[in-house]
Amino acid sequence: MVFEGISPDFLRDLSIMDLENVSCPICLRKFDNLQALNAHLDVEHGFNDNEDSLGSNDSRAVNGKPKKTNSSSSNVQKLKRSHWEKFQKGKSRCHTCGRTLNNDIGATNCRKCGKLYCRRHLPNMIKLNLSAQYDPRDGKWYNCCHNCFVTRPGYNDYGEAVDLTHEFFKVRNTKREDKNLRLLQLENRFVRLVDGLITLYKRYTRSIIYNLKMNSEMSKLERTVTPWRDDRSVLFCNVCSEPFGLLLRKHHCRLCGMIVCDDANRNCSNEINIGYLMSAASDLPFKYDIQKDDLLHIPISIRLCSHCIDMLFIGRKFNRDVKMPLSGIFAKYDSMQNISKVIDSLLPIFQDALNNLKLEIAKDSESVLEPKNLNDLARLRHKLLSSFNLYNTLTRQLLSLQPQNHLERQLQNSIKIASAAYINEKILPLKSLPAILNPESQKTKEDEQKGEPEVKKLSQLMIENLTIKEVKELREELMVLKEQSYLIESTIQDYKKQRRLEEIVTLNKNLEELHSRIHAVQSKLGDNGFN
Repeated sequence: MVFEGISPDFLRDLSIMDLENVSCPICLRKFDNLQALNAHLDVEHGFNDNEDSLGSNDSRAVNGKPKKTNSSSSNVQKLKRSHWEKFQKGKSRCHTCGRTLNNDIGATNCRKCGKLYCRRHLPNMIKLNLSAQYDPRDGKWYNCCHNCFVTRPGYNDYGEAVDLTHEFFKVRNTKREDKNLRLLQLENRFVRLVDGLITLYKRYTRSIIYNLKMNSEMSKLERTVTPWRDDRSVLFCNVCSEPFGLLLRKHHCRLCGMIVCDDANRNCSNEINIGYLMSAASDLPFKYDIQKDDLLHIPISIRLCSHCIDMLFIGRKFNRDVKMPLSGIFAKYDSMQNISKVIDSLLPIFQDALNNLKLEIAKDSESVLEPKNLNDLARLRHKLLSSFNLYNTLTRQLLSLQPQNHLERQLQNSIKIASAAYINEKILPLKSLPAILNPESQKTKEDEQKGEPEVKKLSQLMIENLTIKEVKELREELMVLKEQSYLIESTIQDYKKQRRLEEIVTLNKNLEELHSRIHAVQSKLGDNGFN
């Protein structure tokens, strides 16, 4: 574009022309002209690329030309640069993207941490003091990396916290009080209705004529217990919201007076015998006793909606179920869980003590072990074997129980698989070392095997020199292992019928480990074993 009628001197002086109300885009400080604004950006905000980029200690730029210095800012205090990473041409890389730094992508130090970054990964600015420390109050704006930006104090902190627990407690207590008042109202209505119906039944059961009058009196009583809603103004069921019609009749709940349907699939309302209702709410102060007055099979029913049934009887049923004793399967399973907790607590202690003894023997095979440590280890080992035996006994007792339904049969199968896997996992690390627990037998063999290494003596002692107590413990372990082997084999047969081939592979591996352990125990027992 050619400017006609404008002198070249005017165009040259246009860049230094005084402008009014020039402000910094970062800190919004006002300046009189562009030169003052540029000096402010270079000195206080670090926008002087020739001074700060490509390493601060190098007096020449990458292209070989000397840097330009601003004489007006030579006496101004500068930011700390001793921690800046030096730029090495062809070697320096961006700490974010890993690219080699050059003139095209830029090379600038983070003013906070001093690491080199490319121009793309140095987008943020924070306030720093002259020591390159974060100072949001008196600091100046400088470029920084993303990591320094997000790790500065106060970044993304939570604001003021207001504890609303008390308010929630108030709302919950209000709703709970409303529910309790509603429950108390229903209980009073229920007691009045039941007592009144039984009184009318006892009064009018002498003849057929009295029976006709009894039905009329009962209908009046039901309307006096609670006000009934007008059925002409209700078009939908209060529970399922289905529209009433020829096939879906309207019924009033005798406790709340709402209009509900009698659909058997939706179960919105039901007619329940009065004797069963009294048995389910035996804690209420009824006028008559269901046992003494023989009211269990009284031919009177009350229609109740599902909402009133839930509010009146669900809580009572839950409390009654909690107080009931556990069934046979759950009682045995609860005992198994208690035994498993004992095993889980003892097994790490036993393994630590056994490892410590092994380390002592490895350091000095001729050293005499302390009897206290040996006795503690033997006691733990005996406790573990007894616990495994008891766990296995409880499992067999649980499996011998006759299931009452299909669900209990499934529970038995699941418990059988879980118990087999548990014992297979826990008992295999339980290594018995009779040579350590019976050091006296080692001395009896030393004279016979003086020319052999110590390791061979210990292994030989482990096989041959067994005390009566050790034979008993090994037999108990062998019984547990064989029982688990039998359980896994029966489980494999069941899975074969169900075509659960993937689980059979895992069980076969467990069975192989059990057989190897059984063989090892039998070899230790030798003639002391049993078939």
